[in-house]
Amino acid sequence: MGRPDDLWVLDTSIAAAWFFIDEPLRAPALEVQRDLRDRPHAYAIPHLFHSELIHVLARKSGGDEAFVRNGIGLVVRLGIRTLSLSHDMLTGAGSWACRGLSGYDATFVALAESIGARWLTADVKATRVVGPKLAQSLESLGEPR
Repeated sequence: MGRPDDLWVLDTSIAAAWFFIDEPLRAPALEVQRDLRDRPHAYAIPHLFHSELIHVLARKSGGDEAFVRNGIGLVVRLGIRTLSLSHDMLTGAGSWACRGLSGYDATFVALAESIGARWLTADVKATRVVGPKLAQSLESLGEPR
């Protein structure tokens, strides 16, 4: 997946797709999971990732606590590098939010921008706001930049 030197900020939308068979992008999301297992150093997430994933898993599973617990356990075992946002990164997130991103998405983009990565998300509309230099949609992952 991607070039060996690619660095990705993984969006929660991709991890959520790992757990639900009705997700239209589940197959490419699972490819990302395999790549993450092989190259954990190539991925990072902001702290809010886990909270957002808990929310999605609980909502989409109808409040199945065992399902949520198992899902979070799997993600934690993957050992994705979790990074805090500095004041400058938070300011950058504010700027992205003012351009039309949700505060959550803006946080992922600001992290990507600050560490020289690209945000990998299932949200095609948001990638159009950000542009191809900083964002890649899951459905276009195999396409050239």
